[in-house]
Amino acid sequence: MLTFSPRHLLFIHIIISVIATIITVILMPRNFKRNLRNILTVLMFNLLIPVAGCLFSIVIFVIVARFKKETTIKAKKLPIRDITLEKIKVKSRKLGEAALTQLIKSKRVNNEHALLIMGNFINPQTVEAAKTALFSDNDEIRLYAFAILSKLEKEIDDKISFLKGKLQKTENDREKAMIHFELASLYWDMVYLRVADKELMPFIIKEALNHIQHSLKLYTTPEIELLAGKIYLKLKEREKAKKFLSSAFSQGDKLMKMKVVPYLAEIAFYEKDYKKVEELFSILESPLHPEIYFMKLFWTGKK
Repeated sequence: MLTFSPRHLLFIHIIISVIATIITVILMPRNFKRNLRNILTVLMFNLLIPVAGCLFSIVIFVIVARFKKETTIKAKKLPIRDITLEKIKVKSRKLGEAALTQLIKSKRVNNEHALLIMGNFINPQTVEAAKTALFSDNDEIRLYAFAILSKLEKEIDDKISFLKGKLQKTENDREKAMIHFELASLYWDMVYLRVADKELMPFIIKEALNHIQHSLKLYTTPEIELLAGKIYLKLKEREKAKKFLSSAFSQGDKLMKMKVVPYLAEIAFYEKDYKKVEELFSILESPLHPEIYFMKLFWTGKK
């Protein structure tokens, strides 16, 4: 009959505990921190409570094995904008502008009905809804959509004309810088809201870039640098965008840092610095924008 000395039994127990610990740690959820402290905790659990520890490891193994295996996706084929288009169930906003956006995206209201409540909620989705409604068979809906878009374009054009006139009368460099910044912001709004036709977009972006460059030469604030970063990022000049966004982040207040983080994270993603992306999104505190909220959850596993 084969017998084991206490020393042999102890050695076998240690080996089994180490193997059980390795299996348990590997099968733990992704948000489980695999640092030395947590690994030693699991190991000590298996060593000090032999039967319960092994049973715990077996149960974890069986439960996880029942779930389908995760498919590994190469990061270079997973741009951030595609991530946000996945059909993920999230709790919808029930009030305000975000609620209307969620309703349009979910098709719970059609584009024509959205026009009736979009007058004070101008964003890319509602502007796109108005453009779609221009082709409606309903004459009243079509005319109302045209009126909304025309009013929006006229308001922007009037502001641009007013600011250009004011710019010619101003001698102070700081005031000139802020006027150039406001002009760049208006042109950027046309790009962001997609108000103008696609054929005009290159000209509009060029005007936004021209005014922000003039502004930067005369005076600099985190707000000006943030807009410069957005424009250069749109033009895919990431090095210049990173320079201005990093400066806005370092010099801006807490709110400014929250605004800059998503853009810096996008640049870090394209640079394949995924650790930096995680660090940046961990800075955000309860982002309100649904897509930014999902990105934070995706990269950090924290709400």
